[in-house]
Amino acid sequence: MCYLADIPGGVRISVRVARKRTVPPIEERGWGSRHEQRPIKMEDMRNTTSIGRIGLIAVLAFVLQSACSDRLFDNPFDPDFGEALIEVVNTISTPAPWPRGLAWDGTTLWNVDASSNTLYSLNRLNGSIVRALSSPLPGTSGIAYDGRDLWVCGIETPFVFKISVLNGDIQRRLNLQKGAFTAVAFGREALWLADHLSNRILEVDPETAEVLSSFPNPGPRANGLAFDGSSLWIADSSTLSITRVSLTGQVLNRYLTPGQSPQGLAHDGVFLWNADGGRKIFQMKIGN
Repeated sequence: MCYLADIPGGVRISVRVARKRTVPPIEERGWGSRHEQRPIKMEDMRNTTSIGRIGLIAVLAFVLQSACSDRLFDNPFDPDFGEALIEVVNTISTPAPWPRGLAWDGTTLWNVDASSNTLYSLNRLNGSIVRALSSPLPGTSGIAYDGRDLWVCGIETPFVFKISVLNGDIQRRLNLQKGAFTAVAFGREALWLADHLSNRILEVDPETAEVLSSFPNPGPRANGLAFDGSSLWIADSSTLSITRVSLTGQVLNRYLTPGQSPQGLAHDGVFLWNADGGRKIFQMKIGN
């Protein structure tokens, strides 16, 4: 059996416990000598004590890891970035059976439900539904807020729609001609789209649909996308990671996700939010 534990200094140790037969205090030797008994030796006691100590260390490491696993997540992907922590400060449930995109409108969180193509506005404290809108796009996967209206994209169409945050009425249609978009964010007066077909992040003019720039996605997938004012955050369910990149695609940090199926991302200016396929939304504080 193998257990992992983090010790001060950012070092991760692996403790392996082998299953060994302990020496019994009394050993019977053969059918005809059932009354022959071997006394306990000091060597036997030392072996048993040593194994017991290793087992105790392993159990303590497992307990400490389990106790902290829902609060702090270190950076195991690239040690060159140094120690970087994600602290989960709150967790809420989402009514979406298949939660996908996530957006912050300054007051509430918007979560895409891929099972019903519904956009839920949720109370950030407890996850209660504030209101719900129907998405005009089939297979909606991403959602973003531009300060006034919502933008939605889908994996099944090259169209991106701007809709009213109040009633869902379509305000604008953008046709990018090609692409299958899994996530969208808004920042620097531009749309940022994750294109599944090319596995690139596109910067798009929200007025003309012109692709202004692009860079390769640093991971195999881009399930979520968020803009924090200066950089982009990308969630990848295949590597269970969240990556922070510059607007030109330079990788700045990678983090282990708190859930097992990271999807949409949103940034409220202070906290990073991550919708998870386990029907949870994590509010996270990023440490350095």
